[in-house]
Amino acid sequence: MVGIRAKIVGSFLTLTLIFILCLGIVSLVVRDLTTTIRQMRGVERKVELATHLQLQVNKLLEPASNYLITGNIGERDNFDQLINETSETIKEIQQQKGNQEWGTLADRINQDMLELSEMLIAVLFIDHPVGNPQAVQRMQEANRFSEGLIEKAEQFNLLSEQEMMKMNEIAILKGSKVQFVFYGTIGVAILFLGLLSLYMSRSIIQPMLQLHRGVQTVASGRLDHRLSIKTSDEIGKLALEFNRMVQVLSDMRRDLDLKLEETHQLAITDALTGLYNRRFCMGKMIEEINRAERFNRPLSIITVDIDDFKHYNDAHGHLRGDDLLRVLGSVLKQQMRTADFVCRMGGEEFMI
Repeated sequence: MVGIRAKIVGSFLTLTLIFILCLGIVSLVVRDLTTTIRQMRGVERKVELATHLQLQVNKLLEPASNYLITGNIGERDNFDQLINETSETIKEIQQQKGNQEWGTLADRINQDMLELSEMLIAVLFIDHPVGNPQAVQRMQEANRFSEGLIEKAEQFNLLSEQEMMKMNEIAILKGSKVQFVFYGTIGVAILFLGLLSLYMSRSIIQPMLQLHRGVQTVASGRLDHRLSIKTSDEIGKLALEFNRMVQVLSDMRRDLDLKLEETHQLAITDALTGLYNRRFCMGKMIEEINRAERFNRPLSIITVDIDDFKHYNDAHGHLRGDDLLRVLGSVLKQQMRTADFVCRMGGEEFMI
């Protein structure tokens, strides 16, 4: 038997578990989406680094080109600053997570950047560079070499953009998944909540309301009412005891009605003859007189007595006298119409 307390506690625990389960599912999906967004930010950083690397490679040639034109050794400091910035960019590119192609390309760019740096340093440390054919030749070689480096940087950019497109597709799919899981979880939670409410309503609320209505019905006097609660919990037991109580009350009222009817008959009946007694006769006579006056109809009243009844009693005894009264009462009653009534007024006197 499952009691009311067990039903309430079980319902509360079920609701709590459903809430925790829904929260856990949503948390997992949101965490997955958050990871994807974090990965997208990493890919965005890759795109920024690849674009920045292309610009830095182009700028890296400027100090050497200016040095060939002006011969200003201050361009060496500019080159040092640019090469340091470019090295930091390449270092960050190598630290970015990616596939094998990304790592291989990053290593090649790093190696090519070292070679380009050596070529440009060789140009920057040529004495009297202005109009120097050797310096111009080395600068041309550096330009040609930088073109390959720029192409590799463009490959970086292409890989980053491709990865960004894939991540966008993944993010869209996971966003749809989050939306589906979120609304699905809400739907499942609402469904379970509805089923739980229906269970609570059928097992507790409706039986309690039925019990309340049953009490009101019985209190209004309808002792034929019975509860139809069939649960095996405390409410079912209470309903069973309620039906038993109502049955006892119904039996008691039936017995009481019988006793009241019996008492009423005793109150209006003569015990010796079984005819109506004087009290009933006087009340009935007043009622019939009023009826006759109201409808202007005739009314007949006959009084009957036994002559010399006292002498009969003295001669034959009171028992024989009682028998005579019974016989006369029976004869009068048999001769009466349905609408007539006969009463014993007292002693040997009768009224019809």
